[in-house]
Amino acid sequence: MPNYGDPKYWDKRYSENEGSMFDWLEDYRSLKPLLKDLLKPESKILVLGCGNAEFSEDLYDDGYHFIYNIDISSVVI
Repeated sequence: MPNYGDPKYWDKRYSENEGSMFDWLEDYRSLKPLLKDLLKPESKILVLGCGNAEFSEDLYDDGYHFIYNIDISSVVI
């Protein structure tokens, strides 16, 4: 089983799959009905483990512009 807590695992994975997008659990479309009741356009949003998912981009396109992304892998950032 991969060591998901090891930055080297993710650095390698993102390096080998450059250009491909991946949503780990849920995409923005599936969470949008829940988020619209919790977030305002001026909300500051921290996306933990953003990876290379389109989640933050979709948030931005929907009017949320104060988004901060962090990830264990410096390669993906």
